[in-house]
Amino acid sequence: MSQTYSGGSQNKLFKAVLIGGLAGALISLFDRGTRESIQNGSKKAGSILRDVKNNPSYYTDKWKQTVDDASGLMKEVQDDISTLSQKFNGLKESSVEAFNLVKETQDDLKEIGSRVVEAGEELTGNTNDKLTH
Repeated sequence: MSQTYSGGSQNKLFKAVLIGGLAGALISLFDRGTRESIQNGSKKAGSILRDVKNNPSYYTDKWKQTVDDASGLMKEVQDDISTLSQKFNGLKESSVEAFNLVKETQDDLKEIGSRVVEAGEELTGNTNDKLTH
């Protein structure tokens, strides 16, 4: 089953949407607030366009400055992320080193503990030998 779209039906839809939009805009102009808002917006837009036309270098420089500022900010963010990444990697390495140190210390403490027990046994054994003889 194939469908074909004719340009005529699309054209009718576009016209209907355009006419509906225009009708809605005209009807909204009956409201005084809407008319005043449109007038104010038009005046501001006209003023801005005249200012841009009369002083284009100012706006070009301002735009370049904005782009440069944004670029600098992005560079700072990138540097901050890189620094955080390095700190995290350092912390990760330090954590591994700390874990290994704790494990070595634990092994050393076990060995010391067994020596203490051994020494205690020798002391009690020698004391018992002296008491029995």
